[in-house]
Amino acid sequence: MRIPRLIKQFVIRAGAMFVVKLIGLVGRVILTRIIGAEGIGLYQISYSFYGFILMLTSGFPTTLAIATAKAPKQGWGFLKIVSLCLILSCGLLSLGVFWNSSDVAGFLSNPGLEYGIRSLSLSLFAVPLLGLVRGYLQGLKQFGIIAFSEIVEQSFRFVFMLLLVGQFLSLGVERAIGYGLYGTFMGAFISFSMLTIFISLNKETISSYRSRDSFITLSWFVRTSLAISATRLFIPLSEFVDALLVPNRLVAAGYSASEATAIYGVIYGMAVIVVYAPTLFTGALSHILTSHIVAEWQKGDKRKFISICNTALYTCWLWGGVTGLFLFVYADELSFYIFNTDSASHVIRALAPIPLIVGFREISTSILWAQDNRKDPFFGLLSGIACSIIIQYFLVAIPGFGYKGAAIAIIVLELVASIWNMKVLRNKEVAFKGIVKPLLYDFTFGICILLGMINLFQGSEYIMNLWRFITITMLYFMTSGIYIYLRCIRKIL
Repeated sequence: MRIPRLIKQFVIRAGAMFVVKLIGLVGRVILTRIIGAEGIGLYQISYSFYGFILMLTSGFPTTLAIATAKAPKQGWGFLKIVSLCLILSCGLLSLGVFWNSSDVAGFLSNPGLEYGIRSLSLSLFAVPLLGLVRGYLQGLKQFGIIAFSEIVEQSFRFVFMLLLVGQFLSLGVERAIGYGLYGTFMGAFISFSMLTIFISLNKETISSYRSRDSFITLSWFVRTSLAISATRLFIPLSEFVDALLVPNRLVAAGYSASEATAIYGVIYGMAVIVVYAPTLFTGALSHILTSHIVAEWQKGDKRKFISICNTALYTCWLWGGVTGLFLFVYADELSFYIFNTDSASHVIRALAPIPLIVGFREISTSILWAQDNRKDPFFGLLSGIACSIIIQYFLVAIPGFGYKGAAIAIIVLELVASIWNMKVLRNKEVAFKGIVKPLLYDFTFGICILLGMINLFQGSEYIMNLWRFITITMLYFMTSGIYIYLRCIRKIL
């Protein structure tokens, strides 16, 4: 009974993650069509600052989950103690950001960000508390209510955001974004209220987990929280550096502040969303397979371990190749029909390899983590971020090279991290020779299918008809999906 329960928990978690990201993707697309490139640039920069500050407390929920799983009674005590600390510290932080929002906007080199920073300051108080409650419930294995709360939060966040932006758009895009970002607090508040009601109504059920405690010291809790926060800080730090560096280097290249914000919005608010969308599949697959990979490694069944790893790598690479080809060929249609502009098409085409590279990075990171190797993925990602920053600083400032420079920096970040993992895996049990040759055959299959559909539905117009594009998309991914299932997925299942 234990193994099916674990699989069910991981499926619930992965499914919720997929739905949450899908809601976010749809919401961002609608928001982009309402506020345009400059507006989504302001939104993206504001969220980069918010995400960076929020990650300072990201270690507490995970540590509380670990502590609660080991010692449920102490977990309840830690929840109360840490909640009080977060109420005081995050309350002061929220007030500080609110009062100094104009200074923060000046630091980010765009006074128009003041309204967005001021709105998100309220979320800096609510979201850490929400994360802490989720961490406590995670330690008690209440995965269903956690998944539901994430979907509720994301849904209400974007519903309120889109309604507020539409209501206040007449005041200007800067104020509309500012008011719209209050949706982040509203979504977090509704989700937090739901979880606290759930805990209060299920005290007896939850209390049944409070047995066989092991003693956990407060110093261990603090050290572990700080270590996890430091590890998770790199991706938000990278995004925050992008938000600081790219617009400033574009200004150095001769663009105005408004033009630089619009270009940043096209790259990171439009193109990046599209090219990273296929990684929802690889992320969910990696999340589900982690438990299987860990189980086989701990049992010492190297043959089964290598088989699952190679099949997972093969699946991610094949999916990345299929989606990358589609992004490259239909970048114009994707940009036009999703964002109602063709300005993101050349960036989408330049970033078409991203699903392939990210798919490998995610699954290879899971394999290394299963082997208790957290150092190499960490240093690989850190090296990628460092290379990306250097490229952004020099290439984005070259006149006329802004889009290309930013795209190269994004690809280099993912590529360096992936190559680092590949180098480590080649020195371990996982082999690549057996999957490279079939992968070339499968790429050929994907190209043939795509070329066949292009010839079958060929038209004379520059941007093909919407229904023709939808038909090609459905047929291509239906055919590719069946092929991937027969070649890969059924072997894992």
